[in-house]
Amino acid sequence: MTAPVVLDHRASGYSLRHAYCLAQACALAYKDPVTIEQQAATWGFDRVRHHETRFTPPFPLQDTQAYTLAGDHMIITAFRGTESDQIKDWLTDGTAPPRRGRTARGVAPATAPVLPPPRP
Repeated sequence: MTAPVVLDHRASGYSLRHAYCLAQACALAYKDPVTIEQQAATWGFDRVRHHETRFTPPFPLQDTQAYTLAGDHMIITAFRGTESDQIKDWLTDGTAPPRRGRTARGVAPATAPVLPPPRP
């Protein structure tokens, strides 16, 4: 049984409650779109966007799923990580060598198909 999750849309600092809510938002990334939309409404978000690319040969491997929730005072974007029962996820991970810096080298190619390019 999980504790009730009430998101404070005006939160601006760290709190255990807010961290727990964001952990629940991460877990939600593994659910189907209908479940995500239902939970978004429960949390007070009026806009939901699903981001998805599916692996289609030939390479490179890209199989990315995410969602974005938006309200008047908060936006949350959550990505699925590697799913242990999905061989294509493991193959994608194997083509993304780590690098020094803020993110693994595989993050940018995996997110590029579902996110708009950065603004100049």
